[in-house]
Amino acid sequence: MAWESMIPGFEHREIPANAEERQVAKDIFVYPAISLWRATMWRLLAPIITKEVTDTFKAYPPDYVVSDDLRWLDGIIEDISGSSGDIKKETADLLRQNFKAFRAAHATRTHDLGMYYSNGIVCPTNADIENTARSLFLNGSFQGVTEARLQAAIDELNNGSSPYRSDDARWIFFCANEEDFTTKWGQAGHYLDFGSEYLFNLAIRLVGREKAKSVLRTVGRPTVLIADIPMSYLREATLLEFAGNILEILFCELIGREEHSLSPGSGSALILDVAVPPACLVGHYHPSRFFHPHK
Repeated sequence: MAWESMIPGFEHREIPANAEERQVAKDIFVYPAISLWRATMWRLLAPIITKEVTDTFKAYPPDYVVSDDLRWLDGIIEDISGSSGDIKKETADLLRQNFKAFRAAHATRTHDLGMYYSNGIVCPTNADIENTARSLFLNGSFQGVTEARLQAAIDELNNGSSPYRSDDARWIFFCANEEDFTTKWGQAGHYLDFGSEYLFNLAIRLVGREKAKSVLRTVGRPTVLIADIPMSYLREATLLEFAGNILEILFCELIGREEHSLSPGSGSALILDVAVPPACLVGHYHPSRFFHPHK
């Protein structure tokens, strides 16, 4: 199999690398694009977060406006309404009820876009990745790299008390802020450079770190896939996390305070345990520059 060249096709599905140049339907939630959802979220929250609530917040802002602990907001709402609630949960419910999908990015290194546009974004099995390692490294090009050596690497990674990767718990990694894959502070550019972390770790044990890097960099091109993930696919904990972030952003804006939810290094990971169908793919692009600590 020729891994170096991109298999032709799907060039018409390439989209601008600049997210601001893409069209977005109103029922798609795009986390970094605050201007697209600010007014909608204030409208949806208005029955709970009344003008009296926001006026009280502005008059007596808390020392810390944070997303993980919203007692600073729940307390104001309770004092005014007379009833207790959970504003983070209520915001998460509003997101699920009013938006069809959550836009996010998946990063990889591939020579075959067709497998994504035909099959969607799926999580490969351990055997799939191990077979890729066989194709790349057990092809006679590397002296001393044998099936026994590959099996030893597999055993080292997966046969301990805490397996590196298990088929019983496979995840697909996305970022709501795609800049996490391309900027120095995102710390996730290694997916674009080497593809699978499991493949990279197997390769290191087969040929050493530097040779592993050089071989994996011959595979296709770094690729970011943009998907509109159905809200029903998101775990409740994930939606709650973003609901808290949204409230932090909105209320920091009210008092002109810097928010931290979208600040460099804050992270925006979404972990899925289900495949994303091809129909959910918006398109792809090939970033020309990206960074990560393993370069």
